[in-house]
Amino acid sequence: MRRRFRIKPETTIVLERENHQTDIVIIGGGSAGVSAAVAAGRLGKSVTLVERYPFLGGTATAAMVGPTATFHTKQGRQIVGGIPDEIVQALVKTGGSLGHVPDTIGVCGSVTPIEPELMKLMLLQFAKEAGVKMLFHALVNDVQKNKDQITSVTAVTKSGPLTIHGKVFVDASGDGDLAAAAGVPFSVGEAGSLPQPMTLIFKVGNVDIKETIKYMLANRDEFWHNTLFDQLESAPAIGVSGFTSLWKEAQSRGELDGIPRDRALFFSGVRNDEIVVNTTRVINKNALNPWELSQAEIEGRAQVDSLMKFFRKYIPGFRECYLAQVATQIGVRETRRIHGQYTLTAEDVVEGRSFDDGIAKCAWPIDIHHQGSGLTLSKDVGGSGSYDIPFRCLLPQGISNLLLAGRNISVSHEAFASSRIQATAMANGQAAGTAAALSLPQKGDVHRVSIPLLRETLVKRGAIL
Repeated sequence: MRRRFRIKPETTIVLERENHQTDIVIIGGGSAGVSAAVAAGRLGKSVTLVERYPFLGGTATAAMVGPTATFHTKQGRQIVGGIPDEIVQALVKTGGSLGHVPDTIGVCGSVTPIEPELMKLMLLQFAKEAGVKMLFHALVNDVQKNKDQITSVTAVTKSGPLTIHGKVFVDASGDGDLAAAAGVPFSVGEAGSLPQPMTLIFKVGNVDIKETIKYMLANRDEFWHNTLFDQLESAPAIGVSGFTSLWKEAQSRGELDGIPRDRALFFSGVRNDEIVVNTTRVINKNALNPWELSQAEIEGRAQVDSLMKFFRKYIPGFRECYLAQVATQIGVRETRRIHGQYTLTAEDVVEGRSFDDGIAKCAWPIDIHHQGSGLTLSKDVGGSGSYDIPFRCLLPQGISNLLLAGRNISVSHEAFASSRIQATAMANGQAAGTAAALSLPQKGDVHRVSIPLLRETLVKRGAIL
């Protein structure tokens, strides 16, 4: 006898619309948001993390931006530790990362290849162990305030709006969505111009990287001038920026139309027969405009198709390669830069400045990808090879219980081209989560957090200041 199962028409889904209360609300489950959530959770606070995807990692997983950079200065000094490095070392043990390896392109001191799918699992484990409550498939679209404090946020979910009340809030959305909704002023791009281009990352399998290296060693003038040629054959993973003559040949035949670059850029992955391609470039689009962002995704996938044909035809070692994976979303370099109590400047970066309220470090150069050309502007970090991120860059103007984390902190257009990098975003995320926890005795006023106590707490938990 066959049984029939029916859903009763009166069945409804009920959400705890106005009753969800937590100490700390973090918007965005990227690497910065996870670092913030884990830091606050380990300090015994109740934390709710709101994420639009059904997994964590943001740029590192959804956009597949890799390898992660950079945990070291060009001189080899480690500048990022704490939770970010814990995650890397845990990934190494499970085969999800090769750890910190030399950057053979010569841009920075080290890069850290990661496997995005294993990164998703590892970040979930870290968050669960810290007691973080995670809300997936949710996008915050409204904020409620009382004077200079945020009281709650409302997220769009499958079953309608869900309101989450908190004492302290962290904007780790990448785009500064929460801060902007709360009325905090912000900047986008350089005065009178669009933000930096977007890039859709993809992975290619069945690559004979030894054949690629052989060509590189025989044609050195085609590659980035700082390339570490003497380490290509021994490095656990390599980065490649070049093949300029082959690129020009393909361009002359109209095979790379619509890709405004002058070279190929890719990195070998955790597996030695896979490479991660960072070559697509979508220009003249603003990721804050939903129509332009949609078009960027379409253009990015068209460029992936063109590049796969280029690799198979021209690049040694790629003749039998296949398209293994395309990122869930296009990589967005730049959107809102929220105005804070201090704005980090290009001078701070190129002079390698330290600050009394430094809560994280960065050693990535100023790296501006121009909208209208294939060129990239690069300026090295001065001083000792790194600079500090001041805590004031995490404090937005006008809201007393909100912190910034990740790439949307308060920086100038040029400084942003350095500070946006993943390892530093994770480090300032740990600082934001720690500060959120320390602000609770001050009724959530993050401006009243003791800087010496914040720095001391970070160092005790492995951060490098």
